[in-house]
Amino acid sequence: MPPPKTRSEMEHNLNLAVEDFTGKIESKNEDLIRNAMWATYKHLKEVKKLPNGRINMSTVNEQIRLQANMQKWMESMK
Repeated sequence: MPPPKTRSEMEHNLNLAVEDFTGKIESKNEDLIRNAMWATYKHLKEVKKLPNGRINMSTVNEQIRLQANMQKWMESMK
């Protein structure tokens, strides 16, 4: 699984993680929601945006970074 090479690739991966989280919440599937809240929300809520709309990379922890990169990798495997 290759890591992102640029900041924009990393932001894209984080946005994929947000989309996946939102999709799980909107699915109304209690098991998916419970898992997303346990595994993703506590890390995703710490990610902040800068005034210019970019993601503040210092607020991205290792867990959400790894999950975001895995989302991209899984998307590219389809």
